[in-house]
Amino acid sequence: MAQPEERFKPTIAHLYPVILSLAITGALGYLPASQNVVVQQIIGGDTVPTASVSALYFVLALAGSATVMLLLVRKGKMSFLQRAVKTALVFVCFAVALWYSSILFSLAGNPLPDPSATIVLLTVSIAVAAAVGLLVFGRNKNLQVLGVGLLSAMTGLFLGASIPWLTALILAGALVLYDTLAVFRGPIGALAKSVEVSDLPGAVFTYKELSIGMGDMVFYSLLATTALWNFGALAFFSAAVGILAGTFLGFKALARYEMFPGLPFSLLLGLAGIGLAILL
Repeated sequence: MAQPEERFKPTIAHLYPVILSLAITGALGYLPASQNVVVQQIIGGDTVPTASVSALYFVLALAGSATVMLLLVRKGKMSFLQRAVKTALVFVCFAVALWYSSILFSLAGNPLPDPSATIVLLTVSIAVAAAVGLLVFGRNKNLQVLGVGLLSAMTGLFLGASIPWLTALILAGALVLYDTLAVFRGPIGALAKSVEVSDLPGAVFTYKELSIGMGDMVFYSLLATTALWNFGALAFFSAAVGILAGTFLGFKALARYEMFPGLPFSLLLGLAGIGLAILL
């Protein structure tokens, strides 16, 4: 997260994008989670060593992508980077929309035979990706926040449902360390100082003069989905409250710092919320 040039006083209104993303996450995730839908795992495992290695690979991939973005900026390849970000986000939106619509299609009893089913799923997914892309990259700030909320919720839902809960919890801890180092001493902080927010639409968005990374929003949704998918509605609610409280603390820290990582407080308090729900 980055603050505007003038110091600001954070209010509850600044939490609106995060509240929206978490609300969409819960709304989209409740039905498949309540029906105990089994999702194919993409990374991770059910043991601490396997989960830790998977979390390390995930973090290294994040660090590598941030470093590549920084190098492209320093080499004057901004237009190429902008096109790459837009292409990647639209592709991700298409992929997660196809994944989610396939789940809903399965829950409905697969009402259409192939190839009609495939055509319908692809058409719906392309339409969703196009619509969200227009929202995220449009000039209307309110609609942009809606697009960011939809994209971050769908992506976080996919990751949270596809990563084993132990891996997800260890990953959350690893992200706390990574985000702190990357903002204060690493590529994310250097990138934030090298470009304007408007230079990287999709990767960063602005709400009420406050700049927030898309990645932060996705990881909030990931943790909330992990809680919902594995521990139930109470854990989701507790995690969401913890994430919002931590996000607000991060906003408060921006009153003293030019930049502040968006994940540490949010994920730590979100993890605490999950732990409290499990104990209850």
